[in-house]
Amino acid sequence: MLNVVICDDSTRDASQLEQYLLSYDKVPVETKLYTNPQKMLEQLTRDTHCVFLDIDMPEFTGFDVAEILRKQRRDCYIIFVTNHNELVYGSMEFQPFYFIQKSSVSRLNKDVVNVLNKLSVYLKQHQKIILSDEEHGRICIQYRDILYIESDNHHVKYCILDDYGSQIHIKVRAVIGDLESELAEYDFSRVHKKYLVNLSHVFNLDMKNDEVIFKQGFRLPMSRKYKHTVDTDFSKYLRETI
Repeated sequence: MLNVVICDDSTRDASQLEQYLLSYDKVPVETKLYTNPQKMLEQLTRDTHCVFLDIDMPEFTGFDVAEILRKQRRDCYIIFVTNHNELVYGSMEFQPFYFIQKSSVSRLNKDVVNVLNKLSVYLKQHQKIILSDEEHGRICIQYRDILYIESDNHHVKYCILDDYGSQIHIKVRAVIGDLESELAEYDFSRVHKKYLVNLSHVFNLDMKNDEVIFKQGFRLPMSRKYKHTVDTDFSKYLRETI
């Protein structure tokens, strides 16, 4: 289920956008409409995944709303919607997930489908799991917090990125082969007999030196056995998210 909020001072535009969102057939979509951005911010719930936000609103603009959202809800995706193409550059500082133009009805429908396809990929990694070990106790994380999983005899070590950008390791009893099957749908790929990586954190594949390059700057070995599969998985992930 995708929980979506639409904030637009034009009831007509908001209703048209809602119609396209509700016609999306890959996952159920639940919508809430607001013409008052301040009321929307007051009533925004924790389970809201994204906000389709009109930029050109009187008094309280979409950029004003985005600035507050970025401080209060960094896990809520912002999709800017506008008739004014020149505003796209000013929107970049708020790190929007997508930018939709209202000008063409057919283009609008296509953009809505495209953005929901991408959102469904990203939101898989927002699902939560609970891990525990002697050092850290019990912690609740999202799949997107996991950089990679390393096999360690009859255990595995989860390498997790904390809120401060540091890496912590949680060691639990598990078999990496079982996790490979379980986590494939969350965009994890086996790159080595010892490593299962989260593709959302991969910057590139060094096919010459058989290494996986992470966005955080470090590398892990990639074995020839898994090389072709990793390349296929990563290419698929990029097509779905770019």
